[in-house]
Amino acid sequence: RTSKAFSNKQTVKQCGCSEVYRDCLQTFLPALSCPVQRGSLRSAVRSFLHRMIICLEEEVLPFVPAASEHMLKDCEARDLQEFIPLISQITAKFKDQVSPFLQQVFMPLVLAIFEVLCRPAEDNDQAAALEKQMLRRSYFTFIQTITSSGINQVLANQGVENIERVLFTIIQGAVDFPDPIAQKTCFIVLSKLVELWGGKDGMAGFPDFIYKHIVPACFLAPLKPSFDLTDAQTVLTLSECALTLKMIHLRRGPEFIQYLQQEYLPSLQVSPEITQEVCQVLQQPDAKVLKNYMKAFFQRAKL
Repeated sequence: RTSKAFSNKQTVKQCGCSEVYRDCLQTFLPALSCPVQRGSLRSAVRSFLHRMIICLEEEVLPFVPAASEHMLKDCEARDLQEFIPLISQITAKFKDQVSPFLQQVFMPLVLAIFEVLCRPAEDNDQAAALEKQMLRRSYFTFIQTITSSGINQVLANQGVENIERVLFTIIQGAVDFPDPIAQKTCFIVLSKLVELWGGKDGMAGFPDFIYKHIVPACFLAPLKPSFDLTDAQTVLTLSECALTLKMIHLRRGPEFIQYLQQEYLPSLQVSPEITQEVCQVLQQPDAKVLKNYMKAFFQRAKL
């Protein structure tokens, strides 16, 4: 509570409290391994770390690896769901400064999330289903924070197998789960990855991934019966989906248009006239025109 009196590192320093808070961190972190009242202790230490990111700024960073290691042990869905915002706050605030740490913690965190999401639950256990849905959203938001913070090397340095695994979870989140909030985040991530890795000097093999997986996701997700075009949140998801297609065109150019005309849209039994329309709208500079067109395109397709 005392930390709430301070708004930044400068005010803490002026009052001579920096050392006190550093000592508190040193004292509190061992509590993370205490088996008694574990949930309450983890929650309290997490809240304190959130405050110390504001009060101590980069002085908090030496404490983060040990805290993360403890918090990733024997996790429940809620533990992870509450831990991810802490890592996201650190990522967004410190960016390149925490890149080496994030590269180390990335896969342990992701694997802990996967492990919890794969745990069997009773079909009628709505509380468990909701916890998993919220954890899935948190996971996608974490990936979005990394891709939008200018530290894409965190993902790029995870090795081909791990990168593929993460990418497929983003595709799955965009298409297979009827959760427009998560789907929207996934399309934002895919668009950003296309921007970062989809050009001529991008990641090896990524253009192939664009054509095999990202382009189909942009059409298959809105075609799902659960994709409700009368729902406002779903329409926002469709906008991000359209922007992803726009980004692919920006990065791949005429090659993408040719792929849509000659291969992909014919495989969906789209008529040559409609295929031509889609390609013409994609090439227009105004993204709003594309968003409106795609909504009408999918409304027609679902009749």
